[in-house]
Amino acid sequence: MTALYALPDHEVVMALVPHIGNTRLSNDAAVERIRAVPGIVPLAIDPGTEGSDALVLWADIGDHPFREWQYMFTVEALAKAGQIGEGFTTALDILLDNRVLADPIEPAGFMFHISRCGSTLTGKAIARSPRNLVINQGGPLQRGFWAAITGDFTQPAEPSADNLAMFRNLVLAMTRRRRPEQAHSFVKFISWNTLYIDFAMQAFPQVPALFLYRNPVEVIASVLRETSAVLWAKGRRQAGFLAGCDWQATQDMGEVEYLARCFARYLEVAEQAQRPVAHVNYRDINPANFPAMLSRGFGFEPGTDELALMAEQFAFHSKDDSDSRKFQSDSAQKQSEIADEDKALVASFCAGPMARLDASPANLFPQAERLVG
Repeated sequence: MTALYALPDHEVVMALVPHIGNTRLSNDAAVERIRAVPGIVPLAIDPGTEGSDALVLWADIGDHPFREWQYMFTVEALAKAGQIGEGFTTALDILLDNRVLADPIEPAGFMFHISRCGSTLTGKAIARSPRNLVINQGGPLQRGFWAAITGDFTQPAEPSADNLAMFRNLVLAMTRRRRPEQAHSFVKFISWNTLYIDFAMQAFPQVPALFLYRNPVEVIASVLRETSAVLWAKGRRQAGFLAGCDWQATQDMGEVEYLARCFARYLEVAEQAQRPVAHVNYRDINPANFPAMLSRGFGFEPGTDELALMAEQFAFHSKDDSDSRKFQSDSAQKQSEIADEDKALVASFCAGPMARLDASPANLFPQAERLVG
């Protein structure tokens, strides 16, 4: 069974919250409901097909604080508990209307990443403080928005005034303050959104960003164990954009080569970002370095008590929301799962950009400064 986070966001939401599709509101009527009900946020975007319009799927999730390791698991948990209130759809162009913004929290930081590299850990650690609202791979930002503005990946994501405005309002609609203690928001994007890093930062020119990465051999081993949205895209038009080649060529391409091509693209795009992006290698994400990641990467300096609360996350497996599974390093195990010839193949695509990121002045923990090896 394919994981929820690997499937198109609108398909997942419509399956979990079927009543959301029963009501289509005009933009004016939707704005009235959004401003009247503090829990209404976008859950997904249906990019539409030829002959059908793109839609935003909205629903009331109350004051739930987003503690799950994926946005879609929050939706799933609330749906199963019967805790999702009214829902409706609107045209995509509602995101051009600033009236959808009801007490939004401007993001204090963006997180981009290569996948399976400590980004979930980082997001969940920050989210342990009740003052922080963290969007962990928000559904509408996974595929739907990008598919809508690119004609299902048949053209680039044009950073036009309208597209940037819609993106900005979409993010701020998700980061609306739904609990009085919330003071800061952070957005962790799905891995392949790294390819849109310049677009995102053009929409939010004041927001600092981190790019987290890891040895791609270990990332690929993890993806082959558990699947991903990138594997779902293989053989579809989106795969051509992800891998930087003819999408039809990905149909018969081996999974290791396909993933290596995709991850090399992420590394290169992050390295060449038009605005400064701080880089952090997975091996440097630990409790000792975490305060510096926040202060040097985001300019964010929470108090001692909050930092202690965040540090508790490092004891647990980040993809276990019950905190019953202790963290154990599995890098060696993942290395052993990839054949030597496949490691060489991955290196042929990824070794160069990995080395450049490790040596980059934007890397927060160059060799001489590493606190932990």
